[in-house]
Amino acid sequence: MSLKYGLLKFGVACLRCVYAPIRAKKTRDKITFISRQSEEPSADIALLSDYIRENHRDVECSVMVKMIGSGLAGKLGYLFHMISQMKAIATSKVVVLDGYCIAASVLDHKPDLQILQMWHALAAIKKFGYQSLDKGSGHSSQIADIMCMHRNYDHIISASPATGQHFCEGFGYDRDRIRLYGLPRIDVIRRAVTGDRAEDFRAQVRAEYGVPEGQEIVLYVPTFRKGKQVDVDGVRKALDPKRFRLIVKLHPLHDDENISDTRYSTYEWLGACDRIITDYSALGVEAALAEKPLYFYVYDIEDYKEQVGLNVDPLTELPKASARTSEELAQAVNNDYDFDGLNRFREKYVSVDIEHCTEKLGDYIYGLTRKTL
Repeated sequence: MSLKYGLLKFGVACLRCVYAPIRAKKTRDKITFISRQSEEPSADIALLSDYIRENHRDVECSVMVKMIGSGLAGKLGYLFHMISQMKAIATSKVVVLDGYCIAASVLDHKPDLQILQMWHALAAIKKFGYQSLDKGSGHSSQIADIMCMHRNYDHIISASPATGQHFCEGFGYDRDRIRLYGLPRIDVIRRAVTGDRAEDFRAQVRAEYGVPEGQEIVLYVPTFRKGKQVDVDGVRKALDPKRFRLIVKLHPLHDDENISDTRYSTYEWLGACDRIITDYSALGVEAALAEKPLYFYVYDIEDYKEQVGLNVDPLTELPKASARTSEELAQAVNNDYDFDGLNRFREKYVSVDIEHCTEKLGDYIYGLTRKTL
């Protein structure tokens, strides 16, 4: 065993020793949300925690969000943060995650603790977790084993059986852990597209960006490509500038202020735009909820399949709206759109009722606190 793996095993053993006395703390009527996706609560966590605090005041609700920083200082800072996570987990009846959490997965918890994984995306278009072990973009099997990757989940939220199958494979569980609910972000998207202020906001954005009448706004949201540039020029080449205004929203890890819009969020743009272009991002499923022409620009799909792997192949799922080249993308944009195909795609990957997703998932999470001591 290499020094790296030996140190990881030693670190996990130390965490378990630290947790042993903390675990004995008294459990309270408490729900804890934990995320390392960003330094601010996601829309899902913010909406759920607010809903529970307002409608289920007999339970305590705690939110803990912190990214693992770069360098030694960042990692040490997160290590101390994990001590706080341990205390929160030990005193909670329910823990809600939106990604892998070291403390939730590597530690031995009280048998009545309920851990719910709602993931940070509505779907899994690209392979992840146990689906991508020992591949170019995935973790090694040894690290997954030492770090107990995605262990201890009692409930896994999914918006459809099809997505549930991908989550089972990625997390390493049988289908009996899947719970069919929509994420609160569905409410956000629907408000942006069909809410009371949607038309006014669209008019405001068009005026703000100087978009003339008759010109359509096209939103391009590509996924992150480690060590590679995104082909924004290819999208520009496909769009007639007299007919279309291109807005680019790059992945936060790939952001470039000279290219990517920073004024409005991606979900706000889903409401303001007229068409959407993406690739292997889960936004492809989320954008389908906007019921606007959706295109997949997959110029590097063969390399992506080899390096990452796909659960959803756009060329198969939406062939009339998918393109490998700028020329094919231009043709797709200029042809009549296949809304029947888009509807089938959306219903396959978001089959749950999309009304009041925050309330329904919030009530479900609260209900889990009534089943424990």
